[in-house]
Amino acid sequence: MAEEMFEENVGAQADEQTTARQAAESILAWAKQNHLFAKGPVEDSVEDEPADIELLPQNLFESQAVKAVLKKRAITLVAYSDAERKVTIFTHAKLTKAEREKMPFQVVGGIKLEYALGGTASVKGGAPSPDANYPYFLHNGSIACGSSIHPVNCFGAGTLGALVKGPTGTLFGLTNNHVTGACNCAVPGIPILCPGPLDATEEHISPFTIGRHSKLLPINEGIPENIDVSLNCDAAIFEIEDPAQVSSMQGDKYDTPSIIDAPYGGLTVEKCGRTTGFTTGVIVGVSASPIPVGYSIKEYGINKTVYFDEAWIVAGHNGAPFSRAGDSGSLVVGVWPDGSKRAVGLVFAGNEARGQSFILPLQPIVNQLGVELVYGHNV
Repeated sequence: MAEEMFEENVGAQADEQTTARQAAESILAWAKQNHLFAKGPVEDSVEDEPADIELLPQNLFESQAVKAVLKKRAITLVAYSDAERKVTIFTHAKLTKAEREKMPFQVVGGIKLEYALGGTASVKGGAPSPDANYPYFLHNGSIACGSSIHPVNCFGAGTLGALVKGPTGTLFGLTNNHVTGACNCAVPGIPILCPGPLDATEEHISPFTIGRHSKLLPINEGIPENIDVSLNCDAAIFEIEDPAQVSSMQGDKYDTPSIIDAPYGGLTVEKCGRTTGFTTGVIVGVSASPIPVGYSIKEYGINKTVYFDEAWIVAGHNGAPFSRAGDSGSLVVGVWPDGSKRAVGLVFAGNEARGQSFILPLQPIVNQLGVELVYGHNV
């Protein structure tokens, strides 16, 4: 077995100071040098010079068998989890049992290697019908977070992630730019409906103006060599029309947490969304390079690729999706080992065919928008 071979050959070289991020960046650079990426924009985001190519044991990573497997299956994404000292290599096609036996399962420093089926992230319009009877949640007559929202002038639906407030106490709804910000093009003051126009049916409550578009963070097209992709952050807020009509409850489960914390690999997470309702999953890791996200939203006439500097990958529990189209904007809540819940991010993209969800960390979003999380509102 390759795992046993590796432990015999490089176990003595283990350096506990090696981080999973360093290992992931070295693997990315090695993969680019050997043309092992799937066709697409992922390779463009990888730096040509590795930080520490010696982290890779040459006797295994230079093996023609290893290269042949990864060239055939094609790398789509490399993620890492410093908390678990683990790197996950995602491939376009699943490795067979025989192929897995040829692969290394550790790198120098004792960093674990895992291989998983995975694809690139995308944002698409045309949300499917919700899994539950209703695409919204009511709590004592008020609209709760996790409910369907969308601008009045487009036939679509996304999710109200959370309530936030500005420095003067003004109440806002928080979601994605591509949900209520029309991918940078929403006119300030345009009405945001709840439920969204896509969910306006005879069985549901009448759509009403829950708020009006106020501010967004940009999602700009362009490769990392040409623009500062760290500025891309798919988030927007809209001013709530009537605070009495909304609640900070997350669906019918619990109040929005009072604490924001950083996501980390291995963390159990939950969310309430317009399409799949309440779901649970686990954070696999964070992308080791800027991640390309394909935006194809017919409602807005958008078709572009946007790179994000820090995107975290979530896998749903028991093979169920953590999110689907229409869940964009959902607040992601982490469940800490002591059982406490903390807000960690927003759902913004996915790969439904591969069961992946992609989230952005919450703290940078609220910092840039100049708002703070609201809890205890109409609960």
